[in-house]
Amino acid sequence: MMFSSIKDIWMGIVIWILIGAFSWLFYQTAFIQKNAFGSMLLLALVTLLAAVWFSTHYIIEDDVLHITYGPLKKAIHINEIRSIRYTTNPFVAPSLSAQRIEVNYGKFQTVQISPKDKVVFVNELREKNPNIQLDI
Repeated sequence: MMFSSIKDIWMGIVIWILIGAFSWLFYQTAFIQKNAFGSMLLLALVTLLAAVWFSTHYIIEDDVLHITYGPLKKAIHINEIRSIRYTTNPFVAPSLSAQRIEVNYGKFQTVQISPKDKVVFVNELREKNPNIQLDI
């Protein structure tokens, strides 16, 4: 089952301002200054930000939670998940919202994600691993 990420307005504003600024700098660098290295770097940044905005999602498939955040991918075995709690931590995570779920798995590993339908997401995980503790 696939879950899209919640997209906060403030996160959208930040990402789209950066995309706009980097696009303008790309134009300046590529067509006015004719700097190939600078234009390639800026194009890569624009592509990365767009990929993060459009492709962040989470898939529960068989016994694995797949996390996709732009070009980055992570797989977590659901039977390794120890606990889940809701958090509003604003720090960097594969999430486009401050309304997050913190997933603790393995020995000391943590990831914060923001699926749109948190209740269905958590229920789906607990269906596959009823030992997951909810710290709500």
